[in-house]
Amino acid sequence: MKYLENIERFAREWPDRTAVRASTGMDLTYRGLWAASEALAAQVGARVERGVPVIVYGNKDPFMVVCLLACMKAGCPYVPIDGSSVPPQRTASIAAQISASMKGDTGAEAPLVLAVGAFPRCEEMPPVDVIEHRAIGDLVAAAGHSDRERWIDGEDLAYILFTSGSTGAPKGVEVTAACFDNFCEWDLELVRAHTAGFEGGPVWLDQAPFSFDLSVFELAGALGGGGALYSLAAETQLSMAAQFAALKESGAGIWVSTPSFAELCLANADFDQNAMPDLKLFVFCGETLPNATAARLLERFPRARVLNTYGPTESTVAVTAVEVTAEMAAGAEPLPVGSPRLGTRIRIVDEEGRAVPAGTFGEVVIEGDTVARGYFGRPDLTARAFGEAMLDGTAVRAYRTGDEGCLDAEGMLHFRGRLDLQVKLNGFRIELGEIESHLRRLPEIAAAAVAPVYRDGKISHLVAHVVPSAPLQDTPFRVGLALKERLAEFLPHYMIPKKVAFHESLPMTGNGKLDRRALTEKK
Repeated sequence: MKYLENIERFAREWPDRTAVRASTGMDLTYRGLWAASEALAAQVGARVERGVPVIVYGNKDPFMVVCLLACMKAGCPYVPIDGSSVPPQRTASIAAQISASMKGDTGAEAPLVLAVGAFPRCEEMPPVDVIEHRAIGDLVAAAGHSDRERWIDGEDLAYILFTSGSTGAPKGVEVTAACFDNFCEWDLELVRAHTAGFEGGPVWLDQAPFSFDLSVFELAGALGGGGALYSLAAETQLSMAAQFAALKESGAGIWVSTPSFAELCLANADFDQNAMPDLKLFVFCGETLPNATAARLLERFPRARVLNTYGPTESTVAVTAVEVTAEMAAGAEPLPVGSPRLGTRIRIVDEEGRAVPAGTFGEVVIEGDTVARGYFGRPDLTARAFGEAMLDGTAVRAYRTGDEGCLDAEGMLHFRGRLDLQVKLNGFRIELGEIESHLRRLPEIAAAAVAPVYRDGKISHLVAHVVPSAPLQDTPFRVGLALKERLAEFLPHYMIPKKVAFHESLPMTGNGKLDRRALTEKK
């Protein structure tokens, strides 16, 4: 695997360069990271057959990265679970799915868990073989070397990332070593094209939990390019003061996060180029980047550039990118999400799977060399969402995203939201993303989301949850009424939310995405 070979080279050429540093004060050099992952890989290989998934549990401890690399070297896909945000029952559900697959493939029943933190116990938890943090340290101290013949490569799985499933149980996305390597190459090219002057490799802000695929952006880019990860631990993120202090001391040159996390930081008036003088590039993925957020970042960080990207977990983090200029951010139209990377083709299809003309919205289909292998243990779901296509004479995988978008005449992708965000109210089919995009265009709105309110099993009305860009100058009722009158200029009456609720910030999930379930529960 090229990614592992790159890290090995950095450990040889720059052994004392920092590879991983956490906001809690712990750090590892490239030499230390490589040696520790070598020793742990030898132990994992002795306990688990090649190809069997290994759970890596914890938060932003540098030893989490050691565990991830050790699994790759042992030929085992890692299954990251964030200890700060994933509840025990969900962890148990993931462990049970891995256990079920092991019974059929190897005869073993207890998944191996590398626990960099206290692994939870609950009634639903199946038998697991847990190596606790201290024991991991003992195994590393004993030294050892990986078997290079076991290193993952090609169609071997690099990781299985469990996302939400429509049935209520999490579903695992299978990402191969080739997908990872191909994404890593594009990741590094993207950064090189938009930055200059980094001596010895940039510092990448590592904020998203490892169970969220956004973290792969910095994991691949930082270590695959000789840079450093600066990890914001969960306990640091609990305090705005501690978080801001950590950001200031991070020396980060590349910022990767969801727009929602950046918006939280923008609430601090001191969050600017003076506080983070080395910052040269913002990279956003995971949710819609509002024009206003991009504009404020460009204003506060005049030496930095802003990239908007797009891609679901099933296509290995991201497959499109575009630089957002001040002119684009000031425009009335929502920001595009970019042109596809080399090795990826984007198609827009209708409900029958037929291609639609440029400028027409439909379902986004991704075809290319970073499309995942499928869903772990779910051939039914895999057959429904994945397929095959020919790209430049080569057979590649294809994925129907369930996202709504269109390609303009220049091949730029414009994203409008999830197709499953469509609701029916009084017989009318309504796309919530369309209402949200119009709200975000208003200068007095910093962030917005629309949620349905259910009564007696059906939708009663819609509520617009908004974060104002400045303190309200009138009562919430009057300001809300004015906002609805503005929306009426663009939307039919049945799409106007019945209520406007004002918030200091919108709720987020542990992955840093908008928590729509929490909004739906608000009345």
